[in-house]
Amino acid sequence: MHCTDKTKHKFQDQKGVKILVDARKGKDKEFQALFKQYWPLVRRLWQEYYVADLELDDWHQEAEIVLVRVLKGYRGGSMIKFAGFYKQSLINRLLDLYRARQACKRIPASQLSSLGDEDANLLVDGHHDRPEDIVYCQKCLAAFMQRCSNFERQVIILLHQGASIAEIEEKLGCDERKIRSALTRSRRKLIAELRQKY
Repeated sequence: MHCTDKTKHKFQDQKGVKILVDARKGKDKEFQALFKQYWPLVRRLWQEYYVADLELDDWHQEAEIVLVRVLKGYRGGSMIKFAGFYKQSLINRLLDLYRARQACKRIPASQLSSLGDEDANLLVDGHHDRPEDIVYCQKCLAAFMQRCSNFERQVIILLHQGASIAEIEEKLGCDERKIRSALTRSRRKLIAELRQKY
């Protein structure tokens, strides 16, 4: 990198850190400027991580709340690290919202009844699946695994076999961050594959 490029980058980072500090102090103008800077990221994550009934306007508000929390919790002095911290916090919030919506769909225990013998047989017998559904799933999985890198495939296979993150770390000789990054990339690839029309 050329010397003038380094100076320019350093200046931009210092300017960004100043906005960050002012936004942390509660200055609305700086907060909005900071949020506007990350809006493309906020919108992209909303598109990648589908959460039922989560409108973009609602996600906008959620992302602002996450930014307030991140500003309070972040103690570093680098905009690059701050961006990574904010991104991960946004992903965590999306996953929380997804889990909350899934929990709402669960049937209350009072409305559950035991299965009869006939119902139990239907659940055990896989032949009741429609052939076209089985073919579709197999095609999606095959295409998804081709999209993944060798490392991503190893992580997915071990996770599918019931290994914990710690066990995968030990088996593959890498840190948790690398494994979680691989899972995030894999999730995106799977979503992209499922959106394809066969």
